Amino acid sequence: MPSMNTNILFITHYTGMYGANQSMCTLMVELREQYGITPLVLLPTEGDICKFLKNNNIQYFISHYYWWVNAEHGLFQYLLNWRKQFINFRRVSKIIHLFDSYTVSLVYSNSITINIGYFISRKLNCPHIWHIRESMKNYHFKFSMGNFLSRFFLKKGAKKYILISDFLKNDYLSFLPQHRMIRIYNGIDFSGYEVNPNKPSDIFHIVVAGMIMNYKNQMDALHALKILIEQYQVKQIQLHFIGGYKEPYYTEMKNYVRENQLENYVQFHGHVTQVDQILSNMHLGLMCSENEPFGRVTVEYMRSTMPVIASNSGANPELVKEDYNGYLYTIYHPEELAEKIFTFIQSPEKCKQMGINAFHYGKSHFSSEQNTKAIYKVIQEIIH
Repeated sequence: MPSMNTNILFITHYTGMYGANQSMCTLMVELREQYGITPLVLLPTEGDICKFLKNNNIQYFISHYYWWVNAEHGLFQYLLNWRKQFINFRRVSKIIHLFDSYTVSLVYSNSITINIGYFISRKLNCPHIWHIRESMKNYHFKFSMGNFLSRFFLKKGAKKYILISDFLKNDYLSFLPQHRMIRIYNGIDFSGYEVNPNKPSDIFHIVVAGMIMNYKNQMDALHALKILIEQYQVKQIQLHFIGGYKEPYYTEMKNYVRENQLENYVQFHGHVTQVDQILSNMHLGLMCSENEPFGRVTVEYMRSTMPVIASNSGANPELVKEDYNGYLYTIYHPEELAEKIFTFIQSPEKCKQMGINAFHYGKSHFSSEQNTKAIYKVIQEIIH
């Protein structure tokens, strides 16, 4: 069993406080509190995560390193990517020097987009865990070293590969040795949360949380809203978008709202830090993504006692159980989404009961406590 002085080096691919880093931060705190493990963190730059690390007395180090996946293709990009990998390799000794006062027992890479953890673990002669949270399909990523060499590095690269859903596990079967793959669902903290089915009754509030971008497919929600207003004659309704955005998708959405006179029915909140305050007043959560690897916000909806309507894509069917904690709809069919939403508008009691079901289902299947326990078991097996 790892002892009180077990140091684990966590490596992240970015420094914002979005899904992957939120999950990593929760994991680090719980590993320390419950199992006495000391987390250390390697970051590519300063960023929002630094505030969390400082507030929780987690030691971190900064040294720039490059991703080994890229959405841009062509010969020039290929040569540039190889140069970046060479730079990564050359920096390993310098990076290790940053934390040479610690004995690192395990290197933990928090994303498939970075391979610097593999090189560091080889140099330190310690095991490596690769926590894979992304579907390559969503970002049109390709490995910068080509598929053949990348498969070689991936298969040699870690003692264990943690994947956050069965959908994602199946996605990587051709890249990774199956006997070293394990599916562990993401977990969020349910401590201090209680069932709260009492929502405002004058207006039906729908929320779509997450980065506004193409593969998140928030346009389905806007199309469904228009159908609800025009065909179902629903007027007491508000659609809320929470999260940052990427262009040009955000502008397309704003233009659609303006062109269809939906301004009185739609709110763009942008990135907010106190998401729970907004979610607590919502009746229904939507997850419209294509190839969603897990859907952390889906569980956040459940924690706020909301049923969920999700596309039948990616890992969504693993989280949403039909007619129990929500519904699935056929992706890119907003008329079907509108019909499912209208079911809840017509039956507030059904919406309330399925929200209660969602809370209990989320807590029993996707809590951070379960996630940490499962990952700690993997750590035990690897270190010993």
